[in-house]
This record gives sequence, structure tokens and C-alpha cells, in this order.
Amino acid sequence: MSRILLIENFDDGPEPDRVRLFLDRAGRDYTVIRPHAGDSVPRSAEGLAAAVIYGGAQEIYQTDRFPYLADEHALAADAVRRDVPLLGLCLGAQCIAWAHGADVRPHPDGAVEFGYYDLTPAPEGQALFGGPVVMPQWHGHGFDLPDGATRLASSALYPNQAFRLGSAWAFQFHPEVTPRRMRRWQAHDAAPWSAPGAQDRDEQDRRLGAHDAAIDAWFMAFLARFFA
Repeated sequence: MSRILLIENFDDGPEPDRVRLFLDRAGRDYTVIRPHAGDSVPRSAEGLAAAVIYGGAQEIYQTDRFPYLADEHALAADAVRRDVPLLGLCLGAQCIAWAHGADVRPHPDGAVEFGYYDLTPAPEGQALFGGPVVMPQWHGHGFDLPDGATRLASSALYPNQAFRLGSAWAFQFHPEVTPRRMRRWQAHDAAPWSAPGAQDRDEQDRRLGAHDAAIDAWFMAFLARFFA
């Protein structure tokens, strides 16, 4: 029986993210693997109904330090070859880009996005987003578009925030992050408060309060289509 595979690359705490909340409410079975904790990653998407690759503190090209990232690259490429629905979130989006020959690198000015940022849909992304949106972010790397990919959204600091490549959706942003997870991020030792581009705590809290309900509604609607 085909299955849904969730690949977690970072310990974000025990509470479920929005993907797991959606699947639990829908009564869908899924398997969670945590390669950073020793779980093996399949290099083939055969037998999968869908897969999600989450974010993490790793850089997607650091296969010497994190050998399992090479397996994630292989899985991402195979999922697209097999037309298996694949969703990449932050590091997962970079994985899809990297696996298909695109470069992933830090912002040239060292700028990060940490907080809630405005996204502008590309013309091809209007149907997906419906207009400008605000999304949670925590990253300092961006990606080029792979050959054949369609850009869906951009931000002021990072021109490639979302793309579609065959059966794969790549989101640099984090629509899966609930308010509880954002609070965990804010308290994390690695939180980049002093980095250029990062929002301060007041701005993050204000934007969380103003936009979280819309983020949740948008992502739940997206997941209903993605996992259909």
C-alpha cells in the first residue's frame, strides 16, 4: 500500500506541525523519519503516495557532514521522475533545487529572513496564492531555479521563494509552522536576532497575530489539494 513519508531534518519539539495536523484530522496514515537522529532515507520514491522534506539547520550541500542529505537528493530527483507528489519546505525546497542541478548559496549580503515576510506572487503563482501573502521564515540561503521550474513567488530579499517542478512544490518559507513552533524558534539559541534582515521580536509577534489565521487557512487548502 502506498504511504505518505515525512522527512524531518530538525527537532522542532513534540507538538505537530501543520502538515501532521492536517493528516491527523483527515485520518491519513503517514510515516515520520528523522535522518538527523539516525533513520535511513529511501533513495527511491517507489511505493510512496507523497513525501514532504522539512527544513533544518544543515546546508543542503553539506553531504560530507550529513551523508543522509545525498539520499534526500536522490529521493527528490526520483519523486519527480516518478511523478510522486513532493513538498519541500525551506531546506526541503533547497533539496529539490539542488537535486535538479540548481545552485544553493547564502545571500550575497549575509541577509537572513527570520520572522514573517511579505511574498509577492509571480504571474504563474497568482492562482496558488491569490495575491500578496505573509509567511514565516528562518533561513540565510536561497536557491536558483532548476531548469524547467516555474517561479511562483518572491520576497524583497530572496527572489525565489516558491517554484513548481513537475510533481514537486518547493517553498522557501514555512507555512507548516504554528505559533507554538514560532515561540520555540524565538527561544532557540541559534535564533539570528542580530543578523541583517531579521525582524525583532515585537515585529514578529505583531505579524504572527495579524497573519497566522490566514497562513493556516491557505496552507490547509493547499494540503487538501496536495494530498488528494
